[in-house]
Amino acid sequence: MVWSEEGGWPAGAAGRAEVVILTALEVEYRAVRAHLEEVRTVWAERGSLFEVGVFRGGGGGRSVAIHMTGPGNPGAAVLVERAAALFSPRALLFVGVAGGRKDVGLGDVVAADAVYDYETGKDTEDGFLPRQKTHQSAYGLVQLARLVAAADEWQRGIRPAGGDAAPRPLAHVKPIAAGGRVVAHQRSDVGRRLAAGAGDAVAVDMEGFGFLAGAYVNRQVDALVIRGISDLLADKDEAHDERWQPVASRHAAAFAFELLRQLPRNAPAVPAALATPVVPAELAAPAAPARRAASGRLSIRELGALADLLLAVPGLASPARWQLLLDELPAVGTQVSRQSASRAEALALLRACEAYGAWGELADALAMIAPEAPATAELTARLALLGPG
Repeated sequence: MVWSEEGGWPAGAAGRAEVVILTALEVEYRAVRAHLEEVRTVWAERGSLFEVGVFRGGGGGRSVAIHMTGPGNPGAAVLVERAAALFSPRALLFVGVAGGRKDVGLGDVVAADAVYDYETGKDTEDGFLPRQKTHQSAYGLVQLARLVAAADEWQRGIRPAGGDAAPRPLAHVKPIAAGGRVVAHQRSDVGRRLAAGAGDAVAVDMEGFGFLAGAYVNRQVDALVIRGISDLLADKDEAHDERWQPVASRHAAAFAFELLRQLPRNAPAVPAALATPVVPAELAAPAAPARRAASGRLSIRELGALADLLLAVPGLASPARWQLLLDELPAVGTQVSRQSASRAEALALLRACEAYGAWGELADALAMIAPEAPATAELTARLALLGPG
């Protein structure tokens, strides 16, 4: 359920947002918020706080929800799941700053057609062996980003600020790389790893891969990563951050809202079955065991029933036990919050297990954590009906 600060309205009415924009940092959030009017605060269950406003560009208005995830891939992945469930948006954008690797200048904007996870691999005595994973932005949004980048009309939307005028920025539609480290130089260990395994990535961020991983398990939502270049790996210092983070944030926000201005209004809507919020009471007594739907994916009702069983496993409310479960699921654990289990995190974990075919691994992990629990036995039996994934 979602409530406004004025006294409350349900997510199925004024709480719906056509687009959700996530950022990691306050400076990015401010740049995005500056494009919205009639902004109001929205509290969701589990304490999530969004703001919802109206973007007037292109005639009429679009309802846009915004949220600051904080740094890191896991938080970005979790908030995609939560935003998709709360608002049923047509599009999800992650807008912010990044470090430039090559072929970009300070203030330029990169719309990522793909994001590489440069940290996945095996660390051996002979060195690090990369096992790089990739997620792609939505095809339709990437094509629209190419048109926006080619026209340069987006530059007119850059909000002015005090200080020296920034040089005229360019826009690129190219891959970027993402990981949990701040990459301070091209000749660092990660810098050399990027050159060897992700040579076409023009920029580096800390949230793009988690964001697209969250979108991957919510395929009814199109997603795109948009980054402004605030520093260069070949020439990085704190002075650059202080001056260029606000500039790059404004440039990325201008590109994002020009893309929204051109986003067709007659695009297919989210199917009603996916857009309808799930009522917990309906999930408490499912009519039949979870099974694979004709589409190959579980319905929201079936996922909710599995989530209720997962949260009923003794100990999973403990942050330590929740982290232990995620540690036993290395393929999907990085896409879920590690702080504590909640219904949103349980749903995110189940969607990730479905996407990666990790039902068996989940059952094995639960059998290790709480082997005698009735909820473990019931959940294991239902997961067995799903097959490998």
